[in-house]
Amino acid sequence: MSVAKGLAQRILSPVNPERAFYFYADVGMPIDAVAHSLKEFGEKVKTVDVKSLEFHLMRGDFEKWLYMLGDAELVKAMVRLRGSGLSGEKLRAELVRIVQTRVRQLQRSTAK
Repeated sequence: MSVAKGLAQRILSPVNPERAFYFYADVGMPIDAVAHSLKEFGEKVKTVDVKSLEFHLMRGDFEKWLYMLGDAELVKAMVRLRGSGLSGEKLRAELVRIVQTRVRQLQRSTAK
């Protein structure tokens, strides 16, 4: 799927600290992981505790952040992932795959 160059650039651009994604273990329990861009988010997903990934996915936090970035396609993918019933390392693997695939797609669009 092709993405307009300007939109792809916007989605891939780093955001300021107020708009970054802060990972939590649970409500009121931040962990030492933050993503300022979609690419950085994809890297953090590889290493943060899987319980944090499950926590954020079930709450819809990933969808809200991706919507703020302007990536409607990735929001849809997160909705599907939330409904998949995946957990643990299977969830991490699928989340990494989805985000990395999208980052590559967006990078191709910006190169045009």
